[in-house]
Amino acid sequence: MKRPLSAILAALMLAAVFTACESEKPAETPTEPASLSTETDTAAEPSAASKPEEITPKDLPAPSDELPSSVDLRNFNGKSYVTPVKRQAFGDCWSFGIAAAAESSWLYVNDLGAAAGEDNTNANFSERYLSWFVYNSITEDDLKAGSVRASQVGEGYDIKEAVEKNPKTPFILGGALLSGSNVYASGFGPVDESTEKNGIYPYAYSDKNVVDPEDYEDYSPSGDWSIPINAEYRTPAPAAVLRNGNILPCPAARDAQGNYSYSEEGVNAIRSELAKGHAVAVTALVYGRMNYDNWAAYTPADEANHVITIVGYDDNYPKENFAKADSDGNIDEDTIPPTDGAFIIKDSNGENGGFDAKGSFYISYHDHTFVDPISFEFDKADTVKYNEVNYDQYDLLLAGFCSKNEYDAETKMANVFDAEEDEYLTQLVYRTKALNTFVHYEIYKAPQDGSPDSGTLLEEGDSAHYFGGSHRIDLKNEYLLNKGDKYSVVLTMKYTGEDGTDKYTEVIPYAASIIPYGAPKDNVIAVKGVINKGESFLYKDGKWTDETELVSGLVKTAFEEHSSKLLADTMKPETEDGIAVDNYPIKAILVPADKH
Repeated sequence: MKRPLSAILAALMLAAVFTACESEKPAETPTEPASLSTETDTAAEPSAASKPEEITPKDLPAPSDELPSSVDLRNFNGKSYVTPVKRQAFGDCWSFGIAAAAESSWLYVNDLGAAAGEDNTNANFSERYLSWFVYNSITEDDLKAGSVRASQVGEGYDIKEAVEKNPKTPFILGGALLSGSNVYASGFGPVDESTEKNGIYPYAYSDKNVVDPEDYEDYSPSGDWSIPINAEYRTPAPAAVLRNGNILPCPAARDAQGNYSYSEEGVNAIRSELAKGHAVAVTALVYGRMNYDNWAAYTPADEANHVITIVGYDDNYPKENFAKADSDGNIDEDTIPPTDGAFIIKDSNGENGGFDAKGSFYISYHDHTFVDPISFEFDKADTVKYNEVNYDQYDLLLAGFCSKNEYDAETKMANVFDAEEDEYLTQLVYRTKALNTFVHYEIYKAPQDGSPDSGTLLEEGDSAHYFGGSHRIDLKNEYLLNKGDKYSVVLTMKYTGEDGTDKYTEVIPYAASIIPYGAPKDNVIAVKGVINKGESFLYKDGKWTDETELVSGLVKTAFEEHSSKLLADTMKPETEDGIAVDNYPIKAILVPADKH
């Protein structure tokens, strides 16, 4: 049986994932990879203010309590919610992990299970769409009312020169799991590969995967992988509606110095998501420490280079199955994890090996290389009230990173929009950073310039989220806005700090310039954030400040956080000029009046 090598295209992430990996190459003898160290027709009456609820930790079930001892989404209550194993062609394992996790979660919520043990072909979300549009900045041709505003033209990565040298650049850059979550949260996808445009299937990936699976020597599929960059292709009808994109606690916890410690909370977070039918995408080192007799991996070292999808777990999987022998045939005790227990992994390198002959393998709960697990929750298709909606949003950097400023006194974030047509405001989308975050929202119509919390209060309310990530909430009522009406969404976010006091948070999406793997250091792909006056505001020290006046400080915060991450050098700008911040991640979802 041929066995895969780990790709030598790593971007090590220990606080935020940015992973690039080549398709794993089979070899007769696995070798250790080198590490890069890397309901109303008129506006509803304003509602009375809801009294904020006290946040209390929502403890996840311990392994011996509410959760079963094992879950396998390939045979979950007699059905399979796992789609076929695909084979990536480039360094876009991150888009495969995102799509695979999203497919399983969407299939489960819609009860579209296949026969137990069979590949489920009822969903096929496009990896190609994610890889391409995350790295192609907003253009004039992308403008579409209710989705992409003219004010955001130019936002994103400037890859023109890189594409001239290598047209497949967007697929080889690697990526961050958070980018995919933000794409879905922005109403862009998931996109089904069967979506037809002008007689072709531009989002399909599998039809390009034509290389003989036995020939891995020059695995670089030829042909044109580009997708037209315009509104028609960037904003197709999504195949699913994202409710939450959850950033889970990580089983491999890190202190301020980057030192590893095992996190039971992180393991239980993943287990609890799997028990809800949610597959989990995560970065790890895959094949470097694999016991190929059992297809079981345990790495007690700080390396990570590949995004994979967790589709199950087994609390009783024997720790001895991870053991590896040294050159003298003696068992290396360091290759045996402290306890039993493993996650079941679906990969994106084709059906090569694995304990099921489909590339599946185990990773110990105690693996040191896990980074930023993420899961998705989708609305059930037949409960989606409106199929055609608009998104008022400014944060189209689709940032792969997110930092936060923290304050002891009350702070608020706000975005101010104007309606682009007659439409009904129905939902909000926002992003949180910390666990156990409480969110108080306020919506105002006709706020005064520079004062987002003025005008007519339409509604306010409260929500709490255990996981950080992207969240979509339903409003209590639906509010008619006429074309040109100005309105604001004001958010107060806080959580309880370790000292027991409230910590108010300012959430800052950001992206960093990057150097393509193997390219000279001066071959930088720059990134641009677009923040215009009058769009986003911060309330601090009793006054509102336009975000345009805060950009330099936000960049400094993001740069300092980014510099502290254990990243490959190609992913770490040397100066603050390599960091771009975005508007506050606050979105409004509206239904066109003629579709209401």
